[in-house]
Amino acid sequence: MLLGLGVLLCTVSTSAQAPKLVLNGYPLKVPTLIQDGKTLVALHETARRLGMDVIRDEERVELRWGLGRSRPLTSEELHARGPALYIELEKLAQIAEIRLLKLGSEYHLWSTPARLRSVRALSNQSVIFSFDARVPFELQLKSQPVTIRFFHVQSPSQGEGWGEGVKFSPDDPGVLRAQLPHAIASWQATVIESEREFSIWLRPAIAERPAELPRALLRTETQTRIHDDILYLHARAVTLAGPVSLRYLKISRWRERYRLVALLPPDGIGSLAPLDHLASQALAAINANFFDPQSQLPIGLLIKDGVLHSAPYGQRGALAITLFGELEFVAPKLALSAYLLGQRVAIDGVNRPPQANKLFLYTNRYALPIRSELPLKAVRLRGNVVVGVSENSIVLPDGESTLLVATGAARSRLGGVRPGERIEIVQALEPSLPFVREAISAGPVLLRDGQIVLDPKAESFSDEFARALAARSVFAITESDELLFVTVVKDGTSVGADLQTLAALMKALGARDALALDGGSSSALLFRQGPQITLIGSRRPIAAALALIPR
Repeated sequence: MLLGLGVLLCTVSTSAQAPKLVLNGYPLKVPTLIQDGKTLVALHETARRLGMDVIRDEERVELRWGLGRSRPLTSEELHARGPALYIELEKLAQIAEIRLLKLGSEYHLWSTPARLRSVRALSNQSVIFSFDARVPFELQLKSQPVTIRFFHVQSPSQGEGWGEGVKFSPDDPGVLRAQLPHAIASWQATVIESEREFSIWLRPAIAERPAELPRALLRTETQTRIHDDILYLHARAVTLAGPVSLRYLKISRWRERYRLVALLPPDGIGSLAPLDHLASQALAAINANFFDPQSQLPIGLLIKDGVLHSAPYGQRGALAITLFGELEFVAPKLALSAYLLGQRVAIDGVNRPPQANKLFLYTNRYALPIRSELPLKAVRLRGNVVVGVSENSIVLPDGESTLLVATGAARSRLGGVRPGERIEIVQALEPSLPFVREAISAGPVLLRDGQIVLDPKAESFSDEFARALAARSVFAITESDELLFVTVVKDGTSVGADLQTLAALMKALGARDALALDGGSSSALLFRQGPQITLIGSRRPIAAALALIPR
């Protein structure tokens, strides 16, 4: 422990009058001491006047400055005087990479203060100050109106337009003072740092926030055109929980040039594969359905090339894609049946482990052995023609046939079916989705017709799942008919998102309809740029994906 062991820090004793410090031509008034002929300066006060924040806890002392720059300080570099920490002036200047020159009894320092880029005073009483580099700041809550002081900042030009109601006033050289526009006693500050700027979001403390406070404030950081109609964008948001990073694709004119298709693992249903294996030939892809980690079977509606491979799960949302490229955001119900021997019999499920006294359909992509402790009856189909009937305790898929497998009392539904007879499988989705060729499902639905319609409980999601700050994936379409493949990152610079924040982010991106996909460690986005394939997120094996391919 760095600070808990005081013996590791050198004790300061003074022996000479402290020199005068000058920063950018103005006196720098900070506590200064002389020890063994070396000039020591108070760490916190001096660092912030040079644009550096001091992060201090029981384990470490760290300096942060610029955009993303940081350096831990060792116990040998620090000197203690009571609770205060000091550092050699020359060492601090060296770390900050600023010019230092001694002229007689004076030390002159030259640095480049940060520049204020924008001030946004929002209707929800929050204010965002954005700078081109890290800026230490101090909230003075006891003053009315509440004031914030920014250190190591250039004074803004008088003629520039800033956020309505924010007033700037003179302070010490290199210090900018701003009065906040609302008569609120308690404020909360959130810092968000990106590759391009440093922002401070001030908002009323929870007890004083308006009921309609937005959950996300979004700004695009970078964008790269990877194809004529495809943009790759990096955006950052300030949310109530902290900073959030989004990586996403925006695809225009897709109806003319591309198709959306579901992707399955090469080894079939019941196996998993990383996104880059599923989508090795796609222009872009994103993970799709949830899956059972034990059986590795997909959960929710899954249709590939017109073949149903997984049934809807409760009322969870799904994306259906028709033969003509139309997109439908639905929560369908499924009625599955078979016509055989002149009668209609119900089918209880598709591509699921056998259950007692049930009749299940297994497609030609099902890859797992079918076992049951109860007697099994299996009918093997090629097309609609029966090519085999067996009664065993295990049935092995062959990769070409469709299987009807019944256990226990459900075996009677298959009656006296024999090879050569015809069986018609009928699947009816409600609402009716004619000409559906592809479908994926996860949920919940976030937006419909531009409005947030999030209802996790109705789609059988727990409160814990809805509130979790996690990596997320989303498919959406905008009012201007652009497709969005979106991932919300969770790492050291991004806190992830709960479902309510996720919906707000999609609305901020201009989505009209949006469906959440599997997230967490499954969240992944892939795109191709020439011969190069870029994968954002996890390489965790998954059960299904949604891909963009050329027509």
